[in-house]
Amino acid sequence: MLLKHATWRSLNILLKNKVKTPVKNHLYLLIANVVAVYLVIAGWNYYDVRYFISWYDDFFAKNKILEVYTSSSKVAYPPLAVLIFTAIHLLATKISSDIIIWRLIDKIPLLISFNLVYFLLRKNYGKFASYLWLLNFVAYAFIYAYQFDLIMSLFILLAMISIDKNNYSSYALWLTLAALIKYPVAVLLFIPIIDLLRNRNYKELVKYMLVITSVVSIIVLPFFIVNPQAFIEKVLLFHAKRPPQQMSIWAIPVYFVRYDLSMLPGFINTAWIIPFTLYFAYILYSAWRDMVSGKLDYYVKYMVLLVSGFLILSKVSNNSYFLWLSPSLIVFISRIRNHDLQLAKRLSMFYLFAAFTVTFLFGIVAILVQIVAGYPVFMFEDWNWVPMDKFLVEGLGYAPFDYLYLLTLFLRSIQPFMETCRSIAVVHHYLLIALCLIYNSSLAYFIYVAKKFPFENSK
Repeated sequence: MLLKHATWRSLNILLKNKVKTPVKNHLYLLIANVVAVYLVIAGWNYYDVRYFISWYDDFFAKNKILEVYTSSSKVAYPPLAVLIFTAIHLLATKISSDIIIWRLIDKIPLLISFNLVYFLLRKNYGKFASYLWLLNFVAYAFIYAYQFDLIMSLFILLAMISIDKNNYSSYALWLTLAALIKYPVAVLLFIPIIDLLRNRNYKELVKYMLVITSVVSIIVLPFFIVNPQAFIEKVLLFHAKRPPQQMSIWAIPVYFVRYDLSMLPGFINTAWIIPFTLYFAYILYSAWRDMVSGKLDYYVKYMVLLVSGFLILSKVSNNSYFLWLSPSLIVFISRIRNHDLQLAKRLSMFYLFAAFTVTFLFGIVAILVQIVAGYPVFMFEDWNWVPMDKFLVEGLGYAPFDYLYLLTLFLRSIQPFMETCRSIAVVHHYLLIALCLIYNSSLAYFIYVAKKFPFENSK
């Protein structure tokens, strides 16, 4: 009850803009950055980062980066993600061989993106929007772990600002760049196409498509032409073959059978395509029917509908994907705040709770209890169990950050606590089912509100 009261009180302060002094405003950002910088240097998800480092060691450093998709190394990302990491890691290796310095330099794009999103939200959509960003737990989690989704958040926000300024070409540029990090957000490129077609603005549509084509050609073609089959296999088919996982509703049967896919019918891997396709066809039809040319409210509404729908209906809905939704959802909430303060408050609570669910609650259930119990942790990426002691040491490094591993050992030494964690670990599959239902219920609420809320036809 105290937590609930404190949360509501904080939201009331934000919603009423009671924090007025510049000192306090900058203090919030300063505190956020202190936390972020600590997370930058404290560790990373070595399970993923080791693949990123192999892109540099085996290809970039040997002037063979265009051959990265032809190797046996895992490269499940479009080329822009590869280029971002390897270019920055080159700087890190030139400066130092210390892994803590590597983390600090490699994560510079994440820190820059985190801060730029804050300043852009504040400048264009107000303090309330910027504070909601600072309260996004997922951003901090993946500043620590290292993933590219924070950079995508920045690009998606820049695309929204471009539409606010009636600049379709800029929208095309930023959204295409985001899609060249992780391609599912390319669905957002359809909104301006609908807008321009409905208004018969064919000249602008040609410019829009030329921007997309040019950016894709410049970044993708050099990699694609080396070995088209390998490129398609790595970037597209790898994800098509992955079993349902993490926060997807399609992962619920997988959790129920404790990750044993042999106990599930074969169609579980493809059944998601039907409702997924029907939903997107319906939303794009609605976008065509409801189109209001160049209006920010219209764009934000359909960005929320498309990304929320993807997160619910895709068979792969990783925790970091919530960062794709965050910029448009925050702007959506800030726009609703001008119409309905109570609804904005409820949406803010759901936003914060969804972020909390996919970071803290998921981390506790899927990782922490396993570690303290001394059990391996299930890695969805490769569908295997990984012993966590060695993994923790590699991810955290050594003094002064090894205290987290030492803390784990201390918790294991407390017999009642360890036994409790072991009991939770045995049934963690069912707890993950509960978290999936909670998280996806929040996303469904975003869809419900976005679909029914009647924005005024004004920017």
